[in-house]
Amino acid sequence: MLMLLFTIVYFVIFFFLIDLVFRNASISVFTNIMSLVCLVIAFIVSVGMADYTVKKIKNK
Repeated sequence: MLMLLFTIVYFVIFFFLIDLVFRNASISVFTNIMSLVCLVIAFIVSVGMADYTVKKIKNK
């Protein structure tokens, strides 16, 4: 449950940053694909960061 919470929090932060980057980009297929790729990478990274955070909390 704790890992899910941290994953959501980290993903929302990454989503906000990705939205800032691609907000003013021209609407094209390339920018849409790049934003989707960035979101997938952000999800993978947020799961990894949540796992690391939960392990650090449990070690203390």
